[in-house]
Amino acid sequence: MEGHKGVTFVLVPFDPEEHWSQKPVQLAGRRHGWLIAGTANGVRFEGYIGERWNRFFIMIDGALRDMAKVRLGEMLDMRIEPTSGPMAFAQAYAQSKVTTQPKKARADVIRLKADRS
Repeated sequence: MEGHKGVTFVLVPFDPEEHWSQKPVQLAGRRHGWLIAGTANGVRFEGYIGERWNRFFIMIDGALRDMAKVRLGEMLDMRIEPTSGPMAFAQAYAQSKVTTQPKKARADVIRLKADRS
């Protein structure tokens, strides 16, 4: 799907906080999300599950779409799991900058060391 600001994404059919019993991490600005590692059509990637308007999403940028050989609107075979890796955090932090941030930050987010500068 394509959303606001041209961001392309897939919807996540579950609430990661409930499913994994984990609070989200603080990302850029007031944004938050759950760090993930996984595959899209068998192509490994790292990123995050974001939350906006009571919906959960994973950003699928152009490079990942190309590697996964999928076009906008086509189905993807997604396999994901939570992670806490620094590469996933770096990717998630960078990706989150292009999404619309909520008006208020969540008070219960996990702040990672790399986020405390």
